Amino acid sequence: MVTIGPQAAAALAPQLVAPVPFGVFHDLRWLLVYHSSWFGFVVELWLVLGIRTVLDALLTRAAWPHEVEVPPWREQVRASLKFTTVQAIVLLPFAVLVFAMAVTALSWLFFVAVPVVVMVGLLVHHGAVEPNWWRDPPSRRSARLFMELFGVLTVGGGLVALSPAWLRPLVAGGTGLLVAWCRVRMVGALAGRVANRVRRRRAPFALVGVASVLALVVVGTGAGFAVAVAVESGRTPRPEVRSGANGPPVLVVKGFNSQWGGTTREWVEGDYQLRRFSYRGLDADANPRAYSRDDTHRSVRALAHAMRRQVAELRRATGEDVSIVAESEGALIAQAYVSGTPNAPVRALVLLSPLVEPGRVHYPDELHDGWGAGWGVVAGTFLDALATGLSWVGPVDVSADTPLFRSIVDEEPALRRLLHCPPPGVRSFAVLPLDSGVGTPAPMDIGYRYAVRPAFHGGLLGDAATQEIIERVLRGQPVKSSGVWSFAADAVNFGAAAWQAPSLETSLEPTWDEQLEDSGCADVRAELRSWLD
Repeated sequence: MVTIGPQAAAALAPQLVAPVPFGVFHDLRWLLVYHSSWFGFVVELWLVLGIRTVLDALLTRAAWPHEVEVPPWREQVRASLKFTTVQAIVLLPFAVLVFAMAVTALSWLFFVAVPVVVMVGLLVHHGAVEPNWWRDPPSRRSARLFMELFGVLTVGGGLVALSPAWLRPLVAGGTGLLVAWCRVRMVGALAGRVANRVRRRRAPFALVGVASVLALVVVGTGAGFAVAVAVESGRTPRPEVRSGANGPPVLVVKGFNSQWGGTTREWVEGDYQLRRFSYRGLDADANPRAYSRDDTHRSVRALAHAMRRQVAELRRATGEDVSIVAESEGALIAQAYVSGTPNAPVRALVLLSPLVEPGRVHYPDELHDGWGAGWGVVAGTFLDALATGLSWVGPVDVSADTPLFRSIVDEEPALRRLLHCPPPGVRSFAVLPLDSGVGTPAPMDIGYRYAVRPAFHGGLLGDAATQEIIERVLRGQPVKSSGVWSFAADAVNFGAAAWQAPSLETSLEPTWDEQLEDSGCADVRAELRSWLD
């Protein structure tokens, strides 16, 4: 897998022989990306369950201590099949979240999915050895060894991603040996317990624990949305833009699921003529309309057209080229507009929390057309169901067919490479939050000059240090390197490499332009010009 699979997925290789639950989580991520029909998914799922069952049983028996009697092979395989199936059911929603992260490059999906997988593993990892795992708690020693295993997979995956191609098989093999060593110690810590345990009636520890974790995720997600909305509603509003400002024009673009009541605030400090980008477009008098959250769900193509018109109108009204300060989804739209518009009247482009390599996977357009086909068709259906559930607990009312996500998936080769291709003739700069690296494979491929801030995605517009960077870029002044924060961002990126979804090979999806995968930025811009015209 290190040498013949997608290079961005090489960091997943050591998990092929990993114990519970990392082996199953590894299989589910590959399965969600690499299936082309419902029938294919079902067949592949049964193959995955069968192979994982036998592999785990074989490796567990190989690690069994000599002084403890090994259970009969048939009994162990039967228990392994039941346990593997339960793991797949519990972990599937979180594998879908990682798939969604490959679509959107949003880091918060990582912080929901991966910690839950680790918590579930802590509760049930002894199931590979103990048939009554659902009732009995693991030992403290095995729990400690499990966390060591997570560290080995995380660091080892990062080292695989960091290594040159010729060295990756060796690094992956070395990590695999450490994984095997962890398995031997874990099995040794648990096998003796099985032989010497006195049976007692007790509450189903693991089942209660897993149910509590899942309930915590649901309740925590709802509470998190409620707190975010309350904080946003109660936040002291920034001052309104001064009517007498006569400096250069600046278009401010907020991100996904934002809303605007029509009053332009001073999001960029200084003597600038600020104009808010409206996701709903301009009115009859060429003024930006107030917009709702749903307006941010339009396709990248439609929103890039809207930006083209609004920038042209601001240029006509002020007589000067326009600078753009854009955040998150807004940054993607701004890049698509500037790169796809020859001689765009743009002086400077500042990207805040840009999406790094979105659209690395695919799902077909017709998800609800019976038993459809296409790469990722089942993953798209699961993603649609997950989005529906998310709308029940928060203010994000989307689906897998939301035009924004659909356009990211359909135009993947060009949109994915945008951050690698700064527009020529435009003063451009990117400010990345520290968590940007968890949403994309390592190493991050960024062609823009950039700085890193200790913040989370979407939290930069209004940050004091970021304001200083914005002002320096707009004035054409140099920006100091972020030093230790850039190093920390790289460490985060490599640390998250093992927990990504694999990317779909561009050559497999007929709607994607395979030539753009290895072509230069001029071809990417030409593709975007054709797409926007």
